[in-house]
Amino acid sequence: MLHELFHRIQGDLGLNIVGGPARAGNEHLDTLEGRIWLRLEWRALARALTQSGENRKRAVSDAAAFRLMRRSQFASAAENERIEEIREGLAQYTGTVATAASHSEAVASALEQLAAAEQHETFLQQAYTTGVAYGILLDDASADWRRRVRRDSDLGQMLMAALDVRPVADAVEASARYGGTELRAAEQARAERRRAVVRELQNRFVDGPVLLVPSGGGGTFNAVGATPIPGAGTVYFSQYRQKGEWGTLEATNGVLISDDGRRWLPGPVRIEGANITGEGWTVTVAPGWTVRPGPRPGDYQIIRDPR
Repeated sequence: MLHELFHRIQGDLGLNIVGGPARAGNEHLDTLEGRIWLRLEWRALARALTQSGENRKRAVSDAAAFRLMRRSQFASAAENERIEEIREGLAQYTGTVATAASHSEAVASALEQLAAAEQHETFLQQAYTTGVAYGILLDDASADWRRRVRRDSDLGQMLMAALDVRPVADAVEASARYGGTELRAAEQARAERRRAVVRELQNRFVDGPVLLVPSGGGGTFNAVGATPIPGAGTVYFSQYRQKGEWGTLEATNGVLISDDGRRWLPGPVRIEGANITGEGWTVTVAPGWTVRPGPRPGDYQIIRDPR
């Protein structure tokens, strides 16, 4: 609840980010290398939360190295992650510390969130957890950081500056302190299993007949279980509701959101006047819009009525 209430005042605090990448902009966090180095960063942050003095600094230095290693491998990763940590991580941090009866209780909650994050099937939208950890560590290192944080801030850099630390020189060597070898083996096995899942989604949401719904509008959905399809977009499986000038969409069995914001719904497509349906989804077309054949045989698309 407090997470969402923070969003209501985020603009007043100068921490709103308008025009930043969509939440699907962090697909790299669900790649093999992205997942490995994110999990290592989480583990180092967890260690930092349980330590003090020089031991805490060493753990933060490790976390910074894992963060740098991950971001160096993907174009725009640093900026996309930074934006989500400000947009969502600060909200989750606020909800965590505001509901905790003490600092130690807030730390315990952060540790629980870090441990739980590693169990998620996918790592999209995981700036929530990272933001909590950095925020609580900053509470100890820099009492006035909340007054200084800005929409263009990087929480990791703020923490390094507050503790006067730099990333450890050898991230690979440091990973051994956090079970890096075993973690990599587990992630490689997961990657093999996920390839079959992605192939099925590719067939269903990309290669087969689809309905293309325009971008724009607002609504509700959840990223839990979301699965990226490289080069196409991300499939969201939770209850998905959207409303725009083009009409309304409700889906319960998956929606592909492409990089340009359009929604792809799998066929076969059934059209009855303004109502369009398929397996697990329903679209109602608004007046002034119509359904026409799409760019490929068997596809349909919603466009403005040219009449």
